[in-house]
Amino acid sequence: MTGIRSINLKLQTKTALYFVLGLLGVILSSLFIVRYFFLVSLDSLEITELNTASQQASSVLNMMIREQEEHSYDWAYWDETHNLLIGGDVEAYRERNLMMESLDALKLDLMIFINLHDDVVDHLARDSDDYPNLVPHVINHPSVSDHINSMNQVLDAYRDSISGLIKVDEQIWSISVTPVRNSEGVSASSGWLIWGQHISARFPGDYASILIAKNELVPLSVLETGTEIVSNKMLKTSNTIVNWNQLKGLSGEPIVALRSEIERVHYAKGNLLFLYLLASVIFTTTIIAVATFLLFRKKVATRFSDLERDIDDLFTSYQLEGKFAGNQDEFERLTHMVQILADNTSITQDRLNDTLQKFDALYHNRSIAMVLVRNREIIDVNQMALGMLDYRKDQILHQPIDILCPDQGQPECQVDMMYREFNKGKKHFEACVLTRSGEHVDCQIETTLIKHEGEDALMLSIHDLREKRQQQQLIEDLSERDYLSSLSNRRAILEKVDHAITETANEFSFIYVTMPRLKMVSEVFGHQIFDAAIKYIASVFHGCFSQYSIGRISVNEFVVLVPNKSEYDEAVICAQKLIDELSSKKPILGVELDLSCQAVIVDPEITHEPLDYLLQAAIYAVQSNQTPARVGVVGSEMSEKAKTSSVICRELGASIREEQICAYYQPIVEAKTGEVNGFEALARWLHPTLGMISPAVFIPLTEQNNLEIELGESIILQTCRFIEQLNRQRKGSNHRPLTVHVNLSATHFYHSQLSAYLASAIAKYNVQPGQLVIEITESMLMGAEEEVISRMEEIKALGVQIALDDFGTGYSSFSTLCSFPFDIVKLDKSYIDQIENNDRAKTLVRNIAKMSQELGLTTVAEGVETASQARKIRNWNIEEIQGFHFYKPLPREEAMSIICE
Repeated sequence: MTGIRSINLKLQTKTALYFVLGLLGVILSSLFIVRYFFLVSLDSLEITELNTASQQASSVLNMMIREQEEHSYDWAYWDETHNLLIGGDVEAYRERNLMMESLDALKLDLMIFINLHDDVVDHLARDSDDYPNLVPHVINHPSVSDHINSMNQVLDAYRDSISGLIKVDEQIWSISVTPVRNSEGVSASSGWLIWGQHISARFPGDYASILIAKNELVPLSVLETGTEIVSNKMLKTSNTIVNWNQLKGLSGEPIVALRSEIERVHYAKGNLLFLYLLASVIFTTTIIAVATFLLFRKKVATRFSDLERDIDDLFTSYQLEGKFAGNQDEFERLTHMVQILADNTSITQDRLNDTLQKFDALYHNRSIAMVLVRNREIIDVNQMALGMLDYRKDQILHQPIDILCPDQGQPECQVDMMYREFNKGKKHFEACVLTRSGEHVDCQIETTLIKHEGEDALMLSIHDLREKRQQQQLIEDLSERDYLSSLSNRRAILEKVDHAITETANEFSFIYVTMPRLKMVSEVFGHQIFDAAIKYIASVFHGCFSQYSIGRISVNEFVVLVPNKSEYDEAVICAQKLIDELSSKKPILGVELDLSCQAVIVDPEITHEPLDYLLQAAIYAVQSNQTPARVGVVGSEMSEKAKTSSVICRELGASIREEQICAYYQPIVEAKTGEVNGFEALARWLHPTLGMISPAVFIPLTEQNNLEIELGESIILQTCRFIEQLNRQRKGSNHRPLTVHVNLSATHFYHSQLSAYLASAIAKYNVQPGQLVIEITESMLMGAEEEVISRMEEIKALGVQIALDDFGTGYSSFSTLCSFPFDIVKLDKSYIDQIENNDRAKTLVRNIAKMSQELGLTTVAEGVETASQARKIRNWNIEEIQGFHFYKPLPREEAMSIICE
């Protein structure tokens, strides 16, 4: 504005000119802002359109690949193709099916047929002269060969197809690899069918007419370094917009770039339209601005002429003409004059007001109590001090400061010490102040020397520390307490136990308590009842262990620290009292809850061991406690068992997978001749360091660790391998094949993949019908009868016999043998043990055998251990016998040697 001021325009003219310039600025800036957002919107629409086009092109490619893979199953699951790969007539197949017309009809450019030995049985390729090495390149492509090799290594049921893009000689091909089976799809795969489309030649092809953008496939390897290609990069010019999208091949790595291009028609039209609009607005705005200037200057700005004359008169009267630059307008001159007059009169008043306001705000602060003392006499207090000290103002004014001292009867009270220390230069003190009601308040006092009515006085700023210390205590409690039970939390109680291990090893003990059913309370009855139950349990703990530290370490686990081994016997009594107190159901908010618990106490002789080890031993002791209504003791023997259990759990999965847990085979003999009729496969674990581990130990652990299905599948696979070796040897010596029994758990019996796994194992080892027997127990029949029968029929359809194991020990009756399709009944050892001295047991076994024979079932007596038992069983016409009287479970090699002998 310096150039305008130099012309020295009148206020009237300048006002009108400023108004017009402001109007022009608003219009033009608004116009350009609108243009910017308009073009940005068009640009966004074009980008959206291009992204849609690129996605459309990618979808077309994916559709071509997917349809190729789906259609390949029509040829792969065809008896003619299946027979070709297992040794059929190649020439006849070629003459009937492998013609260029077949490729045309299937929209293909390549067919390859490969058997399971990776041999190319036949192939057909379009333009084979142009691509002489096409077939080897496709077969040897890493993604194709890796898939075929990996699928050939798995069970036939898991062999699957694959499809995707590969690059051959800088050309892009769509390849599908499909396993070949018979028309029903139930046979084992005989090889692989590879179909291919020359995507570089076929895309976009016929799809160009339906695609929005102009699309092109460019192999990444032919692009030069430093080109515009970046994965999913959008490139714009004034006329076109291009999107590069990298596509991945079978290997998962990018092999080709999809280039999609559209013309920027909307952007160009919008830009041109705005140029026309800009020209018309500029022309119209110019006319409006001139008219507005003239009108405003005539109708409105004339009033400023009167203001200008009045300002000149004012400056003349105060003789201020020479104090301002000549180019300042009237408003600037008037402003400066008012400022000069006001500054000189307000500076002192402002400073005084500032000081008074600061002091007043400090004195009446609601968080700081202030007491003014002169010559040990209280002469003023603020409201905060009155509230903290519990006085009215008239009760405390002009009283000696000593009334606030809690130790007035002493030779020297805290007030005396405060004055003495203040005279030494100390200004901050911590003291205890006495309120009117006699309460002691911990405070922090800051002293300041001031003048009051010309005399020295002390301003005491008193900070109440009660809330701060309460908060500190609360924080400490929250960091160490379980908020719900008010017991020590996991970190706090375990730190105490760990500290005791470090400082007083073998001189202390602790009690571990668990409540198995407590976890269900929240799930079944809700959080409100669960919270009330925890509080009730905490009260019982406090009643039983009032002198000990108690902590809650999980939802349903508690630890009680017994600091001295001299209190060991008393702690056991307290723990038994806790068990007895919680043994019966308790009414909690109107609901009867089972809060029974189990408790064990750790013997002080092992409390030098690490904390984790002791807790693991305590948990194991609870699980192993045969009398849960009594307090268990965790001694050195139990701790060693816990250590062993931990090792077993840690190595269980690997031992199953590596077949360290293997099948031992107990022979089953014919009752009349004593000849071996078959075997029962039993899981045994010979650990490299722990020796032979009992199934009674590791079988429950497999259930706890969800490994029972994996163990069952391993034993089935080992058994089928044994059957194949056993019966191959017997066939060579012209002996009849033998059967082998395998036990199934309930979880495995109802597993959805059981039948498929059995079929796979049977096929892998060529197990013939009737050679494999699955044993199930009566308890596994307790589900829906229709579902159980359906599962049994499904297994029997594979050529597998089913035996009812441990008959008579479950909940079933004799109707079980009539209702379910069993082939074999195995009498439980508990019956056999009694047949020598219990007439009712003899009668029951005879009748079971007779009934089974009438139903066409084979009967097996388990657990035969004496010659007398064997003799009676032969007389009752029981067909087969199993037990230690004849053979114990044997390793595979010993079982094979028995058959050889």
